[in-house]
Amino acid sequence: MNFLAHLHLAPDSPDERVGSVVADFVKGPDFLALPPAIQRGVRQHRAVDAFTDRHARVQRSIVRISKNWGWFSGIIVDVYYDHLLARDWSRYAHEPLRGFADRMYAILGAHAPALPMPGRGFVEWFVTDDRLWRYRTPDGIEDTLRRLSRRIAERIPNRAVKLHDAMPDLIANDAGLEDDFRAFYPELMAFANAWTA
Repeated sequence: MNFLAHLHLAPDSPDERVGSVVADFVKGPDFLALPPAIQRGVRQHRAVDAFTDRHARVQRSIVRISKNWGWFSGIIVDVYYDHLLARDWSRYAHEPLRGFADRMYAILGAHAPALPMPGRGFVEWFVTDDRLWRYRTPDGIEDTLRRLSRRIAERIPNRAVKLHDAMPDLIANDAGLEDDFRAFYPELMAFANAWTA
């Protein structure tokens, strides 16, 4: 799952929501240097990712686009699932997406100065760019995939890829991906709630 889902699924605590975002920027045991409540958010993020990676419906979504995208299909599906969540937000949340996004930005912004780099820089950009709101549109998803492609090229130059070129495959498979997501996400919500409890 990507950032909108992680924030939505995180326990309703500012520190744990921050942990759900910075989890992608702290590797292995490095997160143990963070405050305990943020650590819990990181742990929950990792549990959500593990549940997601094993789920049959997610695997079905990956197969839908894997012919052209191979190993990168899981990353692409994660991002597209945030689009499906954003565009059908009222099915899964009572608070309007605009209000939720603004509330998350306030939490992230308040915590950003205390975060380790590169998480701090990412959070500052993420808030300024209004990324949660932009997930609603195909253009916002294409831009997210373009930015991910740049990060991959910087980290793993020999695996450089243009993930944004997956948009035609995603649009062609939108109905099936939406069907997979609608079956999967309520189960993920139940898992996240049980994990928190």
